[in-house]
Amino acid sequence: MRRNLLNALCIMLVLMGAASCSEDDGDYGISIVTKDVYILNSGMMDSNNSELTVYNPSTDEVATNVFSLANGGRKLGDTANDMIRYGSKLYIAVTGSAVVFVTDLDGKVIEEIKAKGESANLSPRHMTAGNGKVFVTYQEGYVGAIDTASFNVKTAKTGPFPEGIIFTKLTKKLYVAITDGNNYPNFANRVEVFSTGSLEKIGEIETACNPQTFHYCGDEKIYLVCWGDYGAEPARLQIIDQFTDAVTTVEGVAPTCMAVSNTRAYILSSEYDENWNPKVKYYIYNFMKDEIEGELVSEEEVPDGYSIFADDVEGYVYIGTSDYVNNGDMYVISHYPNKPAEIIEKFDTGAINPIKVCFNRNINLW
Repeated sequence: MRRNLLNALCIMLVLMGAASCSEDDGDYGISIVTKDVYILNSGMMDSNNSELTVYNPSTDEVATNVFSLANGGRKLGDTANDMIRYGSKLYIAVTGSAVVFVTDLDGKVIEEIKAKGESANLSPRHMTAGNGKVFVTYQEGYVGAIDTASFNVKTAKTGPFPEGIIFTKLTKKLYVAITDGNNYPNFANRVEVFSTGSLEKIGEIETACNPQTFHYCGDEKIYLVCWGDYGAEPARLQIIDQFTDAVTTVEGVAPTCMAVSNTRAYILSSEYDENWNPKVKYYIYNFMKDEIEGELVSEEEVPDGYSIFADDVEGYVYIGTSDYVNNGDMYVISHYPNKPAEIIEKFDTGAINPIKVCFNRNINLW
């Protein structure tokens, strides 16, 4: 959906240019390319070793320690958990250090935002953006709205240990996944709904156990990944109707991580055997057909899967891997409908646990 809107805007600009240059009979067109791929590495808890990596898909160049180098050797902090690009800035949520960094696209700090809790600074987890604000969940049981002009933060209470959050483009609501993550195995099973202006809680939705992250599909449906209780209650994928808040379950899909690209979702599903050895599957789910299309790659080709993301402009899928000890690897996989997937690049991310990827695109008019 985002790409369609972007293309429409570019076409409109081209047509406006053509109308103002009626004597020029040359051809016009647009191209959208991914210039930079930002990779957030969370590092290990209590180790102060989170870091930012940038990959150039045109040249295959990898720049590591980007945050430290851009800020005079300063550390990004302890257990970064999320990163989004909004406008010309990056917002990086660092849970252990209880800070959201705002940087330019070179990773240089513009602002550091700390939200006050009852006794200490709040620990940010996930972010979403819309209407000039970046919205944040804090593990102490808060949702926050960062004004992107003043960087002031407004907060409101939520249920225990919120994780994922999404801003709905059509209904202008916030959905917050309530996990009660410190209450194993009795996790929560609800999503709380907030207004984007006042941060007033306006609703509550019953979901599967342990809801975690939200994803937009091209048809404006909201997909919710629920992790279950890691035992009797399995992971589930659910759909929330943003107009009615009705919830339906997608049968046969048990995601740990998910990436959306146009009409498809790329699913990373992690399970453990009786000896707690991890087993990972990567497969493709078609939203329009409501069916699993098959395997993306095998665990033998991409071991230790940790995160998955999709670039619908270039047609690439990015899979980050981790053994929780050594630097993570990033696999770049080319995938187009009706064609087999192909691993076209693999590189060391320069830090442990690559947890989030976002993209910087160039729009060229000609």
